[in-house]
Parts: sequence; C-alpha cells; structure tokens
Amino acid sequence: MDTNWKFAENVVLLDSAFIRDTMRMIREVMSSRLGRPLPPLDLVAWLDCLLLDAGIKEKDAEVQVLLTHDAGADRLGACEPSSLAQLDGQACRTALAEYAFYAVSAERMATSEELYTDLLRLTLNDTRIAKRLLIPSPSVEEGPLDQLMRTVWEEMGCRVDEVAGQTLWFRLQAPTAPLACHWCSVVPSLAHVLGIRSEEME
Repeated sequence: MDTNWKFAENVVLLDSAFIRDTMRMIREVMSSRLGRPLPPLDLVAWLDCLLLDAGIKEKDAEVQVLLTHDAGADRLGACEPSSLAQLDGQACRTALAEYAFYAVSAERMATSEELYTDLLRLTLNDTRIAKRLLIPSPSVEEGPLDQLMRTVWEEMGCRVDEVAGQTLWFRLQAPTAPLACHWCSVVPSLAHVLGIRSEEME
C-alpha cells in the first residue's frame, strides 16, 4: 500500500462494509417495525451529521473521506451515491464542509479490515490531522483496534488522555471497556438522515 498519503486536516476513515452491512440490518429491522420503507442513506448529509457530533462546526472544514473496500467491491449498498468508482476522486461542498472522496481498495493479499488498520496507523502518525472520524466494519474487534491506537501513541511519546479527543470512533453500541479515543453513538445521525423519529425508536 502507498504510504505517501497527504491527509487533510480532518479525515473520515469509513469501511464500506459498515454502510453495506449496517444499512441492510437497519432497513430490515426498522422497515418491518415502522411499516414503511426507509430511503437510501444520503451519504453527504450523514457525513455532515458526523462532523457535528465530532464537534467540527467551523464553516468550510476540509474533510478527506477514505472509503476502504475489498477488491472487486463496487457499491455501498442502500446509499446515495452508491458507486465507489463514481465517488473516487470526487469532491463536494456543503454548508459545513468541503469533502474529498477516495475509494481505497484492499490489495489481493489483504482484506479491507487489514487495509483499514494500515490506514488508521498512518493517520495516527500524522500529527497535522486535527480530527479522525473512525467508522470501521461492524465485524472489527474492539480490542485490537484500541490496542493499535495505544501502541502508536506510546511509540510517539504521547499520553492517551492528551490525544484521545482527536479521534472519535462511531459505533452502534457502547464499548465494553474504556477506549484510547472518544466514542460516539452512530444511531442518532443514522436515524436523523433516514427520517426515523426518536419516539419511533423507543
């Protein structure tokens, strides 16, 4: 993998498996529960919600979105836009941020989860990054990813409590143990973009 990445001030590291698998589950469960179909996920609107959850509120924030995926994968599933090929190298602006999208394919001898780990390590080593927003595959184990962050920061001579706020891990469920970063529930942002009211989730 190319290690000469030039990262933006804010980086979203998103495994496409999260959108594909999580959205499939949410659509199946919530559509049946609500008795109505759910719209495709508006990717850019969702990213805006994630930025706000991460405390990024200044106008014109520069955000690099790295979409990791297995070799041969070409779509994000129930998402708009959905084509990884069409997203790759594209940019768009909202009232909150300017996004640049890059689809990063796992090499033949690596999985998207291994690629995700490698990219995470690179971003952790880049002290110019102000915020990292992590949305790994739902199948990623909590412990190894947390240990990676602790190891990298220890190697850099950083204290976890000093740098943890620069990295936010968006998850469906609360972590089972304290993490070396902040965590945010991804449920409110997904519900907002999909048009699910809070009372419908009770």
